[in-house]
Formats: sequence, C-alpha cells, structure tokens
Amino acid sequence: MSTRINPFPGLRSFESQDSDLFFGRENHIRELRNKLSATRFLAIVASSGSGKSSLIKAGLVPSLKREKLSGTASEDWNIILFKPGAAPIRSLAQALRKNVSGSESGFEGLEAELRAGASPVHELMLRTFPDRSTLLVIDQFEEVFRYGSTDENSETAQLIGAIMEMVRQPDSPVYVVLTMRSDYLDNCTNYEGFTEMINRGYYLLPKMNPGEIRQAIVLPIEARGATITSELTNRLIGEIGSSYDSLPILQHALMRTWDYWENQHTPQPIDKTHYEAIGTMQEAISRHAEEIYHALPDAKSQLATEKLFKSLIELAPGDIGVMRPMRLRKIMRVTGLSEELLTDVINRLRQQGVSFLTPSYTQKIDQESFIDISLEKIMILWDRLRGWISEETESAKLYRKIGLAAQLNQAGKTGLLVNPELQLGIKWLRDEQPTLEWAEKYDPYFERVVNYLDNSLIQYENTIKDSEDKQKRELKRARYFAIVMGVGSLMSLLFLVISLVLRYDAEQSRKQSVEKEKLALAERKRAEEQTRESISQKRIAEQQETIAEEQRLLTEEQRAIAVREQRTAEVKRLEAEIARGIAIVEKTKADSAQKRAEMQKDLAVKSRALADLLRIQADSSRREAQTSQKDAEAQRGRAVARSVAIQSYQMSDNSQEGLPALLAAQSFRLNLRTGGRKDNPDIFKALAKVADTQTILRWHNGEVRTVIRQPGSDTYASAGDDGTVKVWNADLGRHPGVQTFSTGDKKVPLRSLAFSKDGSQLVAGSATGALYAWATAQPAGGPSKVIQAHSGVINSVLVNPVSGQLVTVGGDGAVRTWKITSAGPDSVQNVKSGMEFFCARLTPDGKYLACGASQGRVAVFDLADLGKAPDIHSYFGFGNRVTALAFSPDGTSLITANSAGMLYQLGFSGKTIDRIGSPLSGRHTSPVNDIVFSPDGTLMATCSYDWTVHLWNYENIANRQVQPILLDDFDTWVFGVAFSKDSKQLLACGADRTVRVWDIDPDSLYQQVLRKVDRDLTQDEWNRYIGRDVPYEKSVKKSDVQ
Repeated sequence: MSTRINPFPGLRSFESQDSDLFFGRENHIRELRNKLSATRFLAIVASSGSGKSSLIKAGLVPSLKREKLSGTASEDWNIILFKPGAAPIRSLAQALRKNVSGSESGFEGLEAELRAGASPVHELMLRTFPDRSTLLVIDQFEEVFRYGSTDENSETAQLIGAIMEMVRQPDSPVYVVLTMRSDYLDNCTNYEGFTEMINRGYYLLPKMNPGEIRQAIVLPIEARGATITSELTNRLIGEIGSSYDSLPILQHALMRTWDYWENQHTPQPIDKTHYEAIGTMQEAISRHAEEIYHALPDAKSQLATEKLFKSLIELAPGDIGVMRPMRLRKIMRVTGLSEELLTDVINRLRQQGVSFLTPSYTQKIDQESFIDISLEKIMILWDRLRGWISEETESAKLYRKIGLAAQLNQAGKTGLLVNPELQLGIKWLRDEQPTLEWAEKYDPYFERVVNYLDNSLIQYENTIKDSEDKQKRELKRARYFAIVMGVGSLMSLLFLVISLVLRYDAEQSRKQSVEKEKLALAERKRAEEQTRESISQKRIAEQQETIAEEQRLLTEEQRAIAVREQRTAEVKRLEAEIARGIAIVEKTKADSAQKRAEMQKDLAVKSRALADLLRIQADSSRREAQTSQKDAEAQRGRAVARSVAIQSYQMSDNSQEGLPALLAAQSFRLNLRTGGRKDNPDIFKALAKVADTQTILRWHNGEVRTVIRQPGSDTYASAGDDGTVKVWNADLGRHPGVQTFSTGDKKVPLRSLAFSKDGSQLVAGSATGALYAWATAQPAGGPSKVIQAHSGVINSVLVNPVSGQLVTVGGDGAVRTWKITSAGPDSVQNVKSGMEFFCARLTPDGKYLACGASQGRVAVFDLADLGKAPDIHSYFGFGNRVTALAFSPDGTSLITANSAGMLYQLGFSGKTIDRIGSPLSGRHTSPVNDIVFSPDGTLMATCSYDWTVHLWNYENIANRQVQPILLDDFDTWVFGVAFSKDSKQLLACGADRTVRVWDIDPDSLYQQVLRKVDRDLTQDEWNRYIGRDVPYEKSVKKSDVQ
C-alpha cells in the first residue's frame, strides 16, 4: 500500500494550500464574508487554540478566491498575511515589500515611509494593484500588546493608526482582517477610535457543534481515500466535549493516529486501537514530545531543551508559572548556551509535524526572533514540561525569598542565613547555576544575593570550625582532667595505705599500754601486801621490846630493815602509779590515733569515690570523642568506597588486568567494613557491570507490555503487542525453553496478564477490551475462551490470593469479577464507575481493590459488596493521574505513582488511605508504569517511561537520604517488572521487545566478581585509586571465594 499524505496539520494552523482538507466551518465562513463586505474590517476574537488562524487562512481566503465578495469590482484578490511580532511596522513593511516585488529585500525604505506616515498603505495598493482588492490579514494581533508598549508614539500605536486610516478611506481597496485572543481585548481600549472599529467588525468565533466536529474528523480522512470507524469518531467528539480550545489537540491526536495507522499497512479503517496506541488526546502530546526529547543527539541537547523552556517561564501573580515569549538573543544570555545549540533544539521542536514552538518552521530565525510555545495547553499535557515549570517556579520563588533576605540584611533588619535555609540556597546556587540575565527576571540585585549566600556560608563554616576547635579543646581538657583524676586516685590509695599503717601502730601501742597497766597493778598489790606485813612485824617487835633488852639491838636492826622495806614499797607504789598514768596517756594517744585513722579512711573513701566519678566522666567523654572519630572515619571510608566504585564503573571493559573487578570488590569490602549498606547504588552498579550477569530474552515481535511470575513458583510469563504470551520455567541466568500462547491475531496488543490461583489457566487483557484465557497444559491450541469484557483497554488482570476469583479493571472505568472454571472465566459482577482507570491492585488479604484514576484519584472498592460505591481519595501526591500503585506485603501501606514520576507512601487501614503521605526519594522523570514488591517483602521495584528501573530496600524507603538503585540498561520505555521466587533476581520488559533479567543480590554479585580476579592491587594502584591514608590490604582472599 502506498503511503498517503497525512490530512491533519497537527498543532500548526491550516494553511491556504490545506483548504481542501478544511471542513466544518462553512457557516462561519459565510458569516465572515457578509460582515467583511459590510464593514471592510474583521476582528475575529476567541481563546487560544480555537482555530482562528485556520479559519482565515484555509477558510475565508480560499472562499474569496473562489467566489466574488459583494461590493468588490473583481474576483482577483491580492492577499497579504503577516504576524506583527515585536516590530509591527517592520513586519508590515516586509510583508508589503514581498507582496509587491516578490522579495523582502529593500524593505527599509518602505519602513521609513510608513513610520513617517508619508506613504499610506491604501495609496500604495492603489498604485501597485489598481484593478485588485487587497486583503490584509494580521494574524495573532495580540502580539502588538504582548511585545509592544501603550505609548502613543510606539509602533503599536502607529500600526493601529495605519489600520484605521485604511478602513476609513471610502475609496480604499484594502480590506483588513485580524485575529486576536479574547484575553487581550481590553488592551484595545487604550487607543482612541479603535474600540469603535473593533465593535463594528467584531466576530466572536463560535464553538463547533458535534456535527461540525464530525465533518472535521471524517471528511479529511475520506478525502485521502481512507475511513474511520463511527465508534472512534463518537469517542473523539465525546472527549473534546464542551472544550473551546481543544481543536489543535484533536488535530494533533488525529495526525499521530493517521501516522500510526499508515505504518501498520492495514486495509482496516482507523479505529480506537490505533488511537489508543498513540496515547489518546490525553497523552499524545506528552508521548510525542518525549519521542522528540529522547531523539535529541546527546545529553547536552536535552539539557539545552530544559533550559530553553525554563527561560520562557515567568512567575505570574500568585506565584504561578506561565510561559512568555522571549527573543533568542535574551534566551542565549539567560541560559548561557550558544546560538548554534539553541537554534538546533528550537528547529527540532518546530519542524513540520511537530510545531511545539513558534515561529513556524517556514520562517528563518535569528537572534531577534521571538521564541514562544505554540499552544498553552502543551504546558498541561506534556508531563516533563509540567515538571520543568514546577522546578523553575520553585527556583524563582526561592531566589526571590533569598533576595528579600539579602535586602533586609543589607538594611540591617535581619541576619545571615542559617541551616536549613542556607543549605537550600547553596544547593540551589550549585545545581541551577543561574545567570545574571535569568536573575534579572525576578530580582535585579543578583550580585547582592550571591554575596549574601557567600557571607552566610563563610559564617556557617567559621561556626563549624569554632565548634570543632571547641570540641578538640574539650577533648584535650577531658584528657588532662582524666590524668589529674588518675593521679588523685593514686594519692588517695597512698593515703589509705598510710592510714591503715597508722591504725595498726596505734592498735599495737594500745595493747602495750594495757599490758603495762596490768603489770603496774600487780606491783602495787604486792607492795600493799608487803606494807601490811611490815606493820604486823612492827607490832610484834614492840611487844617483844619489853621482853628482852638483849633483843633491842636486834629489834632496832629489824626495824631499820622494815623502814627500808617500807620505803622500798612506797617507791614501788609510786612507780605503779606512774606506770598507770603512763598507760592512761598511752591509751588516750592510741584512741586519738584510731580516730585519726578512721577520719583518714573516710577521706580516702570519699576521694576514691570522687576519683571514680571523674574517671567515669572522663571515660564517657573519651568514648564520645572516639565514637565521633570512628563515625567520621566510617563516613570517610564509605565515601572512599563509593569513589572507588564510581572509578570502577567508569572504566572500560578492557581495562588493564582486571582492574575494574579489583576496584569493585575492594569498594564492596571497604563499604561493609565501615558500616555501609550492601545495596549502595554506586557500589551495586560497579559490581553489576563487572559481574555482567544480565540476561536478555528476545522472544516477542512487538513491545513487551507486562511480565509476571506465578505466585509460589518459578514460572514466568510475558505478553505484548505481538498478540502472544510467552511462558517459561527455568534458570533465569540462561536462555530457558519457552512456550507460546497465541491470541491468533498478531495485531491484538495485550496489556495485562495473570495466572489462576492453581496455575492451570492463563488470562490476558488486551488493548481492545477482549479477555483471553488459555489452559497452561495446552500451549499449542488457541485460547480456550475469548470474551469482550470491556469497551476499552484492560489495564489490570488480578487474581484474588484468598478466593482465587479473577478481577479485571479497564480504562472504560469498569470493574468486573469472574469465576475461573475449567472452560475459562465466567462473569460474576460488572460495575461501571464512570472514571478512567489506569492501574489496580488487591490488598494482600483479598478484601479490597484499589484503582488509580485520572484527576488524581484512587478508588477503593469493597470486594464483599462490589456494587457499593467506592471510597474516592484525591490527595496532593496523586498528581494529575495515578499511573501505578501497590500494597506493602503486610497491607499497612499503599505506594502510589503519578504521571509526573513522583512516588508516595501512604498508610492504609481498612478502606481508608491516610491523607498525608511521604514522598520517596529517587523519583522518576516520566510516568511510572509498574510497582512490585519482592516475595520476601524486603525490596520494591518500579519502572517508567523514562527508560529506567528503580530498586528500593523497603526498610529504608521512607529515608529520603537513601537513594534507590537505578537500572538504566533499557534505551526506551519500560512497562513492567517482576521478582524471582528467591527475591535475588529482577525481570523487566519494555518497548524494545525484550525481557531483561538482572542479578540484584549484592553478595552474589560480589562472589561473581571475585571469580574474575586473579591478582591483588599493587601498592601504586592502591595509592592512586584508594589513597595513601587507607592502609594497604589484599583485595582478594581465598576464603572470600565460594
């Protein structure tokens, strides 16, 4: 079949040469002719995207050439069409010059005459074309207000004056038609007499009715010898509904649908499958823009595209991001990019069939050209651009906030920034790298803002340094204190020993004094006995004195002896008294020494207790300091490990003697030794690259839309646009044998897939709404049952883990339950919600069904009473469209993803979703297509249109400091993900017609890397890649290899 020319212009307006394809405006053209004949002036007013330009260029102008206008002398018309831009007089002069001479060359003289008012346009037309009427069409007249000023001497005022002069002249052959957006109508009141002229030629463009829209859809297709189904036509009419400004969106969707249908080379009419394949009116622009974005030659061009669009964004009142036109010269200054790079990107975005930017691809651009978005709705429909607008808006708001703080600081009304505001400001300055021209859009004092941030950072760093110095001083003081307390403890122990010795000496002294006292008492007693005996002898002597004189001498002698003995006894008594006194004194001294010893003992105990307390404090301070030092060393070690991993990853595969493997292995070991996570993204990428365990399965002949694993088994299945399901059960590390289950029609795109609970049946949902069932034991035959289950794409096929019941959810908003029999699914219940569903998941207990919908909604159905209206939740994190969701294994959390690539974790209990959720780090940059948890519940994987798969450790999913592992091996969209039974491998499918398998267990990857290593790092390699300050060690240990 030969290729036919696409009958739809897309986002650009219809041109005069497209008049044979312009339908549905016949009544409006007739009304325009009548009004133009009566007033010689038309002002067609309507909102952006309502078809004003197309109506003039492909409707009114060809009509005037085909049929004479009442009041004109000739059917021959001279048509002059131009857009005023920022220099309306120059644009008019160039258009006139080109019309008269066929070239714009030499327009400068005419421009000077027009500015001076020396050569009115109507006189020029009379001289040049005396037998013809001239139609001067000023398209997008609002540009004179957007780019110009209201000054009475401005070019805007000159152009309006020239228009009024042309129309007022009764003999003027010039008819004037202008198109203008309705939101600029008030600007016309600033020019005297122009409002009255607008009122005479005013034409508010009516909305096309369903019959006219049907003609605009069907008749161009039939003019190219093709047909479109009435079902799709009715759907398009319904989708455009009462919207006044969606005609370019409709034309773009039809253009893309035609291209897709033409590439299929099918004799069948254009139908909803072709329309849905391009994303419908809702997603066609976003998908088209993504194709162009990803087709750019390199990352530099993609960054230039982002900067280009962000440069056109400004903050409107209320801090709302809007897009304003800007000269290319200023865009170059704002973005800091070269003219060559910007021009290349702009030309790609305004080429034929694209037209996302203006001016048209037919016009050459230079540095003075104004660049603008062609349709405001692109800002809403292109997800990536919406994200850029949000980022630029937040960046501008932050800059304004810092600028205000800098102004107040300069006036002495506030201090320098502190954390966290300082870190936000520094991160913004580092990441955004704003130019002076960009800053002037929001705050002209850019240098003041930068100096304010620099001064704040200097103060912060000085504070940190002072804090570190203080910590060091306190640590040093703690060490000195610990030494002093240690010496004090030793002195206390010495005092304790001395006191014990003194106490012992005192005790011995006391014992000696007691013994002496006892001896003295004994001597005294003996002395007293001798005294009594002497007295007795004296009495006997006195009695015998009278008896015998002769014994007198003897008696005297005995008496003398007695006296001597008495004296001796007295001496002994005195000695005993003295000894007793000495004993008492000694006892007193001993008691005093004992008391002093006890006091010394108490003092030693208290000193030891104080020393112990101070030692404990010193030990605590030392341990804290050691812990801080260990933490710092561990953090540095982890940083070194990541750096080594990045170096390994960036090396070529043929690097010298297995160096990437050595560095990858060493980074893994160093990271674990310093307390790092096994699933660190940088280290994982290095291990995965060296291990090279990825398996690519190329079984499908079309885009692979879904991949699943049968719960509890090692059986896998995938389905795609080739109308087949592939089933295999084998080692994922090798290419296993595969079974094919076919729909019988290669053009039936499958979108969703599920195994029955017992694994005996396989059920798939298609983009056409058909449900296919196969017996897994009979792959050779066709489907055992085919049911037209939905009127639109079946986005989800689910099996209740408890009841085994089948649940299907479609884009038509229907939720259906089925009983799986040996003959296939039998319908149980069919509920129509009236919403458009994109995804669905069952809770782990099988009680509830959550469906992601348009307009940022999640509907929760109670499966016990499906007919009951669902609970509708619409929260901030859901965005415009909930494109994927999943329940945590314990059913207490719901993970949602939206069309902007954002993911949120929300609490779930019963049918209730917590209103406040936690955004996850590592967001995607395009809509998320699938979310899956691993069988052991420790991992979560997501995939997206941004060509990537993200892998999270679920334990750390709420920690925004922990980034997910990013798998970016696909070079196109990724549609589905699944885990192996042991949770150690991950599967993903995409638009490149493949199913890819990765080994995601870090320990396994490490062992595989070790098997590729047969040497150790040399000392020079260690110093170069790891660092001299890290002790050298062997990279490979035999015990590591299993």
